[in-house]
Amino acid sequence: MGFAERLRAELSQAELPGRVGFAAWDLTEREPVLLGAERVVPAASTIKVLIMISALRAVQAGRIGLDDEVELPAERVGGAGLLRQLRSVDRISLRDLITLMIVISDNAATNAVIDAVGFAAIRDCAADLGCTGTRVERRLMHHHEPGRNETTALDQARVLDRLARGAALPPELTEHALGVLAEQQVRDRLPALLPVGANCWNKTGELLGLRHDVGLLGTDRPRAVIAVLVDELTDERSLSGYRGGPACEAIAVLGRAAFAALS
Repeated sequence: MGFAERLRAELSQAELPGRVGFAAWDLTEREPVLLGAERVVPAASTIKVLIMISALRAVQAGRIGLDDEVELPAERVGGAGLLRQLRSVDRISLRDLITLMIVISDNAATNAVIDAVGFAAIRDCAADLGCTGTRVERRLMHHHEPGRNETTALDQARVLDRLARGAALPPELTEHALGVLAEQQVRDRLPALLPVGANCWNKTGELLGLRHDVGLLGTDRPRAVIAVLVDELTDERSLSGYRGGPACEAIAVLGRAAFAALS
């Protein structure tokens, strides 16, 4: 019995709140386990993985350096992060912006990276990585701007798969991206129930009524990819805040099941 068969058995028994988009596979066996995987949903902060890869491709192309300083937007948006509170800071390196964008999901840092890279480059990167239902059309927290930021579980898994296999970036930048993902501070979903010795390279996303987590699972190196996108949540905690709730608990169970399916 391989990874896909073991995980399908667990998925069929899982109690899943809301609407779930799910995609996972072993990076070696490559047989996908899919459930609502092509359903388009708001991306929330999971879109930051694609933005990070787009920025690192700009570094690869020589258009910008990791240690080049980037001017921060005059308007510091709210939501997650701390740059909004650091009013005396008006420039910061691309390296540090990427770290803030992923590790603490800083929205102001994300918008600075978007401005530095450009929407066209992000769109081209998404297409090159095989995304078919992903759009990045406006800055984060700029709800008054036209356009949508949306994705699918399958697209998220494709992006992380390409990253893990070294097909998205050259080796040095691949290691940089994985190192940043490994420092993710929101650990209440995919990594929450993993055993000692397991590792998770992940990025969460949340809005009212929505909880996501996408990541890579393994020990010393990634061995599987998993994306769980949950929307249409109706419980009080999910509708009134941005942390916790039954979807986070369900995603944690699926993360544990996916890691166990590797053995």
